[in-house]
Amino acid sequence: MAKFSFDDADEDPPAAAAAGAGGDKRKREGSAAADGADGGGPPPTSKARNSAVVGGERDGRAVVGASCCERRVDGDGEPGTGGISMRIDTDLLDCSICFEPLSPPLYQCQNGHVACFSCWSRLSNKCHVCSHDAIFARNIALEKIVESIKSSCAYAKWGCSKLVSYAQRSVHEEACLFAPSTCPIPGCGYRGFTGCWSGHFLVDHSADCLHFTYGQSFEVNLAVSLPFLVLLGEDDHLFLLLNKNMMPFGHAFTVVCLRNGNLNWNFSYEIEAASRGNPGNCLRLKASVTNTKEWGGLHPAEAFLLVPYAFCSSANQTLSVSVARSASV
Repeated sequence: MAKFSFDDADEDPPAAAAAGAGGDKRKREGSAAADGADGGGPPPTSKARNSAVVGGERDGRAVVGASCCERRVDGDGEPGTGGISMRIDTDLLDCSICFEPLSPPLYQCQNGHVACFSCWSRLSNKCHVCSHDAIFARNIALEKIVESIKSSCAYAKWGCSKLVSYAQRSVHEEACLFAPSTCPIPGCGYRGFTGCWSGHFLVDHSADCLHFTYGQSFEVNLAVSLPFLVLLGEDDHLFLLLNKNMMPFGHAFTVVCLRNGNLNWNFSYEIEAASRGNPGNCLRLKASVTNTKEWGGLHPAEAFLLVPYAFCSSANQTLSVSVARSASV
């Protein structure tokens, strides 16, 4: 049995981004015409796609490429050169009230107008299209069609190989390991993939990050009032050297990596701190780098270097840091 499917992941992402532009969820053409100048931001949530335009992330309105999509399938439902070509208007897959993807169970009024179940429950038994009294009935045929339609993830170009149902696509993309990360600089809002960070920091935050080479130690003179320092690897992986004030003991330092689903490398780090008053006294930590999709101010609790206040000056702490990488097995 052939299955409807479509694939829009071959489109190239924009080369640059400007923070602050927003995008609503794709609506019908009538609504989209009024909103089409919003810049079409990335899809962080299913209800409102309202984060900044991304560098390296595709336009949020390109969820299905256009209002219609086409895909050739063989008789077994797999892409191929033979078989039949199917074309479907993707607006038919969205609720006409909330514009979210239709998800079974699906109900219709006596005239065949369909909406999602949660919207029907708020219509006071009146159809939103024909205004007739709604005599709810299941639309089993449409449920089977909706359940059969599969889509590649919007981040397939960046490594996600999952094929998900159209109704669950937004849910999947919100949690997808290959989704972009948000720039940690407060107020920035830029979202990008590994491979896009150098250009962003060179243009917008040239003084806010430290470039380093894997396997080589480098010295960091960190203001003790700063919560983190951005470290940018030679392969564009983005790291944060986190600094947490652990009163009344000292400062806890650790390294995390802001990365999407590119898990081809394992990272480890070493931090060494020497006493300001007696350089012969030093503390050292070697640990694995913690991966995080977004950093919201939380600090990893498994491994950190606690540097007593006596090691620090009143304003700065000097650290020797190195980050190493090894190929994942």
